[in-house]
Amino acid sequence: MNIVLLIFLHLAALVGGLIFIRLKAPAGALVGSMAFVVLFLFITKVEINYYFTLRFLAQSLSGLIIGLGFSKSNLTTLKRMAKPTLALIVTIIVVNIGFSFIMEATTKLNYMTSLFATGLGGVADLALIATDFNADLEPVALLQLFRLVTVVVVFPPLVKISLKHKKIISHEDLPTVVKKGKVENYFITLAVALLGSAIFHITRVPAGAILGSIFATALLNIMTTKGGAPASLKPLAQMLVGSYIGSNLTIDTIMKLNELFIPYLILVAEIFTIALIGAIVLVLFYKFDWPTAFFCSAPGGVHVMGLIGQEMGIDGPTVVLMHTMRIFGTLMVLPIYANFIV
Repeated sequence: MNIVLLIFLHLAALVGGLIFIRLKAPAGALVGSMAFVVLFLFITKVEINYYFTLRFLAQSLSGLIIGLGFSKSNLTTLKRMAKPTLALIVTIIVVNIGFSFIMEATTKLNYMTSLFATGLGGVADLALIATDFNADLEPVALLQLFRLVTVVVVFPPLVKISLKHKKIISHEDLPTVVKKGKVENYFITLAVALLGSAIFHITRVPAGAILGSIFATALLNIMTTKGGAPASLKPLAQMLVGSYIGSNLTIDTIMKLNELFIPYLILVAEIFTIALIGAIVLVLFYKFDWPTAFFCSAPGGVHVMGLIGQEMGIDGPTVVLMHTMRIFGTLMVLPIYANFIV
């Protein structure tokens, strides 16, 4: 019976994701699938056991998407951007840990929940990893979504004000995380990602499923021409993640959003703190122009920030690279830190 319910749950997620994508909502596949799963569970009043295998698959697919962002063609850019990227990642981690203590001290959230709620990595990725460290999934997922929406809504107007001119740049210059290729390459990439996830999970690496997938896929993509995935994989992976998160949310949880008001204000303060400090570091020490530095430091979604940045005349590829490395660095360091303090 649980399998049948899971099928209907994922169908609801698919419908919600497609609708929100059609509406061009920020992170539409993730938000739409999550919303429709919550609605499905509210209407049906059923309880569903979400299998570990499905969560493992969601983490592995998310890692595959991130891993494909690394290729031999951008190694030169990675080397050139190594110092500013490292400086930004260190700044982000320090600010993240600092605000996690503030959130724990001033709210009812425990430390692990505060740590991942203030994390500045991928929205879905942090929510998935949080459960591995016994953090409360609901506030982490909701606050991470609030972060994404806040950055997308607030930062473009601020950057636009700081720009003296505006130009439109073709999106062809923007690196694509998911690239086209032969169908057999898709299966090779998926197999490599799953193998990497399995090895890291079995060897008990913190957040091993997603990190193993990232490492294995990146290695495949850099060393061979076999890396690739269909364009539909990214929204499908987000819908799978949305299904998992949504299955752990309830209407009662959402009705308690007022309890997250103070944590949200702390999160907003963190967003502006890292954006300002990160931008200042990039401008003073690495000669970035202010709009590009500000957009690189604003912790939003990778391609959302890259596309918006290019439309505003900002160096889109640099923005995408910096945000990809921000997510990668956060997913690398945060689980290790969390595992160390447990």
